Amino acid sequence: MDLTMFLAQILGIYMLVAGVSGLLYPSRAQKAMAEVTKSYAIPYFDGAIALIFGLLIVLTHNVWVGAAATIITLIGWIAIVEGVFMLLLPHDMIAKTMERFSGKNMAAGWSMLAIILGGYLAYVGFLT
Repeated sequence: MDLTMFLAQILGIYMLVAGVSGLLYPSRAQKAMAEVTKSYAIPYFDGAIALIFGLLIVLTHNVWVGAAATIITLIGWIAIVEGVFMLLLPHDMIAKTMERFSGKNMAAGWSMLAIILGGYLAYVGFLT
């Protein structure tokens, strides 16, 4: 199986499930984001996971040709940047950033974006 198709399947399903969850349970998503602002361990753990996840994608799939491949590569690079910032920035700066991105409308917007991208990636990964 082509690596792009494999990653499209994995990321597509994950993003669809996460996006639908965010729309069905917006208060849970907001509470989870609020926990990040209170905890020192959660941003560190999130940063480590994001960095590893991003490196796994970019080091195996740094492909910029084709829509699905480019989206997958961008997700990898975004995860690397998020991981580096979560590990290196002071907690106060992380908390302020998370507060900015955790409003009710922002949660719905991120959820819709995840559903759209996840739907596209799942379509490409399973049906093409």
